[in-house]
Amino acid sequence: MAYSLPSSHEQDFMTLSPSQNPAQASGGGGGQSLWGVPSEILTLRENEMIFREGETPRGLYLLKSGAVKMVAKQTHARGRLSSPEYINKVVSPGELFGFKALVKGGTYDYFAKTLKASEIHVFPRETVQQMMSSTNPLVRMMLNQLVKDLEINESQNQTHYLASVQERIAHQLLALSDKFGTPTANGTSLNLRLTRHELAQLAGTINESLSRHLTELKDEGVLDVRGKEIVIKNREALVQKAGQGAEPQPVFRGPSIPGLDQ
Repeated sequence: MAYSLPSSHEQDFMTLSPSQNPAQASGGGGGQSLWGVPSEILTLRENEMIFREGETPRGLYLLKSGAVKMVAKQTHARGRLSSPEYINKVVSPGELFGFKALVKGGTYDYFAKTLKASEIHVFPRETVQQMMSSTNPLVRMMLNQLVKDLEINESQNQTHYLASVQERIAHQLLALSDKFGTPTANGTSLNLRLTRHELAQLAGTINESLSRHLTELKDEGVLDVRGKEIVIKNREALVQKAGQGAEPQPVFRGPSIPGLDQ
């Protein structure tokens, strides 16, 4: 998912005069404002670290020129793993990055490093957090959900990169059951009325493979399939089928909403 600036803003950014654009006015480390927000300029060479996993955010980053890679540690380890790292994105000029930890609070769960010589605006953390806290609660809720959706997508990309078809299906069933499952005497019922085609798309496979693996899981007593309803009878076995480290992330819960929480 790319978080590019709107085209009008990007054009404004690229055509600022030297007096307005600190990346053009300074060789690095200068402090001026961009769109009324103070920013510092980083001028980095190729292969320089911008921030590391576990660090507290310094601010919000906006790439003026160059290229930046964002890399996470593998969370889904497999025997065939070729690298302990997984590249999530290559940031291009005009794109923001490093915002997940700002929105969530906490530290970075990945690192960012330049792929070529780069100029980067850094908007101070305190300024950005103040702007977020002063906005409407609906906007804050949207930002939190966007970050959570991005994290889920990144996790699923890692799963699809490493996992077999059966592991992807099992992982998707676990994720859906955590969000929408209903406890019954026979197990957790997943009665979303998804078509086989839709479920196959979520798991990144085709209908024929999905049907074959659902039948195998049913024969092994892990699932019960009744038309469009799927009942998870043995969650522990399904977790094993999903592969090591494949438990879904905690379900995102937004802020309480008056009238909907009763």
